[in-house]
Parts: sequence; structure tokens; C-alpha cells
Amino acid sequence: MPERTASGPTEGPPLAGMKVLEVATGIAGPFAGRLLAGAGATVLKVEPPDGDPARRQPVDDVPLHNGELSPLFVHLNAAKLNCVADDLDPSWPDVVIASDTLAGLAGTPWDPQRLTARAAASESAPKLVTVTAWGADADDPGVIADELLVQTATGFLGFNGDEGAEPLRLPGWQAQYTAGGLAAWAAHLILRRPETHMDVSWLGALLTGVELCYCDALHCERPRPLVGPHPPTAYPSGAIRCADGYVCPGSIRRDDWEMQCLHLGVPEWIDDPELSHRHRRVGHIDKIREVIEPWYQARTKRELFQFALETPWAVGMVMTPLDALSDEHLVARGFLGNIETPAGSAVGPIRPFTAVGLPVPNQRVNDRGTDSLPALTNGSRSDAAPALRPARQLRVIEMTIAWAGPYVGNLLTPLGIDVIKIEAQNPFDGFRTQRPYDHGMAPGLEHLVADNRFYEAGGHFNAVNKGKRDCVVTLATPEGRDAFMELVRNCDALVANFAAHVLPQLGLEFKTLAEVNPRIVLVRMPAFGIDGPYADAVGYGSIIEAMGGLGHRQGYEHEGARISNIYFPDPIAGIAAGFALLSGLHHAERTGQGIEIDVSQQEGTWQHSGEAIVLASTAGRDIGRMGNREPGTAWSGFMEGTDGWLAVVIDASPDGRVENHATNVVRGLLDQIAANGGNPVRPSADLNTALRLAGVRTQVCLDPWTAPEYRPLADHLDVVEHPVTGHRRHIASPFTLDGVRASQAGPSPLFDQHTDEVFAEVAGLSADKIANLRANGHIGGELPPPAELGFVYD
Repeated sequence: MPERTASGPTEGPPLAGMKVLEVATGIAGPFAGRLLAGAGATVLKVEPPDGDPARRQPVDDVPLHNGELSPLFVHLNAAKLNCVADDLDPSWPDVVIASDTLAGLAGTPWDPQRLTARAAASESAPKLVTVTAWGADADDPGVIADELLVQTATGFLGFNGDEGAEPLRLPGWQAQYTAGGLAAWAAHLILRRPETHMDVSWLGALLTGVELCYCDALHCERPRPLVGPHPPTAYPSGAIRCADGYVCPGSIRRDDWEMQCLHLGVPEWIDDPELSHRHRRVGHIDKIREVIEPWYQARTKRELFQFALETPWAVGMVMTPLDALSDEHLVARGFLGNIETPAGSAVGPIRPFTAVGLPVPNQRVNDRGTDSLPALTNGSRSDAAPALRPARQLRVIEMTIAWAGPYVGNLLTPLGIDVIKIEAQNPFDGFRTQRPYDHGMAPGLEHLVADNRFYEAGGHFNAVNKGKRDCVVTLATPEGRDAFMELVRNCDALVANFAAHVLPQLGLEFKTLAEVNPRIVLVRMPAFGIDGPYADAVGYGSIIEAMGGLGHRQGYEHEGARISNIYFPDPIAGIAAGFALLSGLHHAERTGQGIEIDVSQQEGTWQHSGEAIVLASTAGRDIGRMGNREPGTAWSGFMEGTDGWLAVVIDASPDGRVENHATNVVRGLLDQIAANGGNPVRPSADLNTALRLAGVRTQVCLDPWTAPEYRPLADHLDVVEHPVTGHRRHIASPFTLDGVRASQAGPSPLFDQHTDEVFAEVAGLSADKIANLRANGHIGGELPPPAELGFVYD
């Protein structure tokens, strides 16, 4: 049971009192520091003598002028102090964020062995978080242009793109942003762990963001075909051209299809058995396209999005950065604001989430070493960092479905945090039925479709709910709600990813929860936040991808926009919500008071493209499309071998000699392909050898069905024993602690598996009370046979 402390009203942001030293450069580490500073921590940035390379990093094909500050650096480094650390007291920070490998840290004040020895000698010593491309024990920490190589190493790119075309990456620097977000988690978590050092690699982080791509390979044990820009099983889908740009229609839910048919003027399609079922709809795409294309092209994206505001249809505008600057919703919510730089004012994201005390007032980007070092102490006792409870003493209630919400607990359980997943008989988490139904059972498990074990075989559900306890409660009854409130009384936090109106309708507003538990942390994560003009609009992965800036930048260079088929905004939202949760817990332990935090999934996604907004505000233009290329490199992209693709990156070098030789080698190999009619002439292994001898960085592109058998991906898999599906491989935790990867806490839970246990152990209810609640249908229960819900295989 959480310790109670009395406290009066408090002021200040959630992370007041937290002290962070950032010696990281590039994107991932500074993004972690930016999130922490944006939530109120004191972040002291120390740059190398020649400055952080992100200062000079182009964001597209337009080069920076001499001395021009990169929009990327502006986005990543506001609200920090920028100091020369020659006289910094090494006991000042609580946490140090570095972007070096262990070899690079050896002999420095932040060598983890030295920090461990200081702690063992009872000397004040900070904890260390490293964030590197391949892991702290790798040969090199990586550079910004390694993004393409890391994305390729995940194996996911072999599944992304069009038939007959090269693989297709995620736009921008998503591996580094994902790793930076999780490094911000690590800055919290390492303070609650006995270890000294926590490491996050870009590769391990991004694997958690593409985990669902591996469900077919690791759970269903079969490949899936490429689906192109308009996935056929959810058609109409993807980015569809309209009068002034692109929109992304939702067509997954029954409501989406019905509303779309009514708007299109074809109500007879609603109940047409060949069209109403999205799997059967695949055979009629040409018929649908003939109707929808002229209808969309006659309307602006704002007109189309208005339907989402007025009806249950989910549809998203493919927003550009210039759109974002004047968007009524982002403006009303205060997500964007002025950032002062030595060159003048810019506009960009100024807070990671909405909470009391945010945004912090200091939104400046300073020149290197222009700030004074802070004093060793940090002011009054009320502002001091709290003595945080160990992770194993924390309990989190998770009222979430699908992926964005469950992502949070999935990464917390390996670190010892007790995550209680709340389900109901209606509705239960629909991920239980995805990937036994959409794509078939794994070989040898086909018999599970005949009974309720079907609900326990979902590859998606089992991938993102590992180690949690499952508790079934009916919140619609007073008795069920009262029982649930006893859980709230004895837990530290509640995370919910429902639409903005759901918790108030259930009577579970923050004020009500805080009356039971004054220290409760409530994290709400609707698609567009809990208030603002778009708060009631329906949104999920593909819609958020359109509204959050990724759709505008994504795709091959000849495309105007593209929506992926991997729901990447879900893990982005999960990272934002997890950071909010940990920040809220810091606040509650510092002040003795709970806090409500509003995490907008749209805003979280824009955070991963913030440099585009800064560019739009300073240059008055949208960021350029890069396809698979890395900005600022001499050459980057994919080269085709006779047996697959190879990612290739050639850095621009100051003297040009290495760069020119490497570029000539690449051009020679491309000329061979061109002379052969555009067909590859050499195996990828031969290409790899030739390119590496020339100093070119490369990465073989595999897919989710072959990559798990090879390094580096094989090193990032765990085997988990599930009581229904048996041994299954899963993406491992992205965190290592003192060199040891955090191990999974166990398999995903069965429906209703832990209800009685949780109400006895956590809520403190008697056995008789629990039995009575169960007998009267207020807790527990059994799901109906799959056939009753329409899950029948043809």
C-alpha cells in the first residue's frame, strides 16, 4: 500500500527538483533531456569543444547556411542550461545521460565502474543512462546518419514497401526519437533500481515500436505479403488524395464503414455481405475506388475532417508542418509556443504533455557554455528531488486496450513494477482476437478456435501484455465500481487510453479518484487529448499518423504522402504516456499529492517530427521529402543484390577524399546494375564486402521471418512459456541494467486469471466478499464462445 503523506497545495512542474546532466550529443540523448526539461527537471547540457553535431545537421536536401542553427537542434535543446563543466561538482546530478559506449566512458567521471565504486564507498554519485545505436558494449556509439542502418537492422523494412520496389523506411529519425523517449523513462527508472547504469539502444527501442510486425513471424509462424500504400483488408485505407492534399479514412470499425457509406451516398453498401466485412471487401476494391476517388477529390481535407467532428467516422487530415502552425486544436491546447534562440524566435513543441506547471517558462536555446553552473543544492526542501521508492513497490492499474496503452505496462513489468490490467466481459481487449482471427492460428494450434482458448492465442495481445495481472470487473454496476475503487485506494497510478468522454461517463474523474487516494497519478491518453476542438474525434494509429506529421513525410520520393500499415503512432503514444506516468509518480512522491496528466497521442507523434515544425516557422516551408535517404550524407539509400537489398550510407567528409572514393565505388556498382537492364548482378554479400572495403557503412535488409535467426535481431528476442500457446519468442526488453538485459516477468495473462488474487491482495477484500461479487457478476466472468461473436473460419 502506498505510503500516505499530508501536504498542502503545491506549485511547480512535475519534475521540479530533478537534476540531470546531459553529456549526450545527436538526437536520442538530447531528446531525453528535452522531455525531462520540458516536464520541469533542471537539465544541464555540456557540449564537446566543437559543439553538438546536431547544431549543424540538415533536415532535408536544403543545406544550412554557414553558422545557421539547425531546426533539429532547436527542437531538441530548448529549456536546458548550457554550461562548460570544468568546475561541475560530480555529485550535483541525480542522473547523467550520455551517448557514449562503455569504451568511450572509460576513465571519465561517468565511467559506470567508477560510479559504482563511489556508491559502494557511500559517496554521493549519480546514476548513468546511456543511449547508443547498437548498445553500450558495441564498438561505436553511432552517428545521426546511422538511422537508416538501424531501421534496416530491425528487419521490419523487409516487410515495408511496395512489391518490386526497394524497402521503405520510417521518415525522419524515428529510431533515435524512440530511443530518446525510452532513455527519458530510464532516467526515472534507474533512480528506483539498485543498479548504477541503464542502457537503451536505438535498435532495441525501435524493435518495441515495430513489435506487431513480428507477430506473424513469431506467433503465427507464416509470412504476410506486402500490402502497398492502401492495405486491402482495411480499404479504403492509406493516404487518399483530396482537393488540397491528402486524407486518411478509417475503415476498420463497423462505424467507420457505415458512416463512410452514408457520406458517399451508397447506403446499400452498408449491409452488402461482400462489402460490409472488411476481409471480403478485398475482392471489390476497384468497384469502391471508382466511387470514392472523385468524391474525395471534390472536397478539401478540412471539409472531410469535419465529418470526423460531427459523426462517429474516423478520418484524419494528412497535416503538414505549416498546417500544424495554424491548427486550431494545437493552438487551443498550447502545444506549440515560442522558442528563443541566438538567431531569433522559432515555434515548436514546448511541453511533453499537459499537466499543472507546464509549459515551463524557460524555452530558450543557448550558445555553448553561456550559462553559469548551478549550485550544488537546489533551493528549498519542497523543490528537492524525492527519495523514490523502489520499482518493485509500485503498482499501476492499466485500463487500456489495443497497443498504445498496453505498451506502457509491457515495458514496465520486466523492471519489477506490478501492472494490473483491467478488462470487462463487454468490451474486452479486442487484441485478444487479432492474429488468431485475422491471419489464422499458428501451425498445431488450429484446434483452439473451437473453444475459449481462442482468446488466449492472440499474437498481438500476447506480445504487448507480458507479465501483467488480469483483473475482470464490471464498472457499470455500483458494486463493481466500488470494488475497483478499492484497487485505486491501494495503487499508485492509473493509465487509461479511452476516448476523452469515457472516464467521466464512468464516474472516474481525477477528483473522484483522488478522494479515495490523494496520491493517485492519473494518465489519460486519448487520440487528441482530453480537451480542445478535436477532443471528441475518433482516432487510432493510421489516423494519428496522418494528423501527427508522419504521413506527410513518409513514403517514396515520388509520393505526396503515405500512411504505413504498422500503427507506429501507438508505441509513440505509449512512450509518451510512460514518461508521463513516471513523471507523475515523481511529482506524487515529492509533494504527497496526486496529479492528472493529459497525453495527446497526436502531440506525442508531432514530438517525433518537431524539427519540421521549427523549420516551417523559421523558413516558411514544409520539410522536404527524403524517401530512404539520410540528409547531409554524400550518398545513402538501398542497393539491390541478387538475393536482397543492402542499406548504404556514405558520410560527407571535410576533405572529401574518403567520401569521393566511397562514392565512386557505389557509382561503379550502380553502373553495373544499370548496364544489366536495371537488374542486380552480384549477391548482397559480395556488395557488402566491396562497400565495406571502401569505408562505406552497410546493413543487410532482412524481413521479420528471416531476421530473428540472425544477429543483431536474435540478441533482442526472449522465449516466454505461455500456458495455452507454449513457447513463443517475443521482442525483449529494450533496457539493460549494469550490462544485463531486463528479463520478461512472464507471459500475458489469461482472461480473468488474477481477479480474485488482485482483489484479495491489493484491494484487501475478504474471500466471502470476492465470492459474492463474482456470483453476482460484478467481477470475473467468462467470454462467450467465439462463434457467438462472429469469429468463425470459412
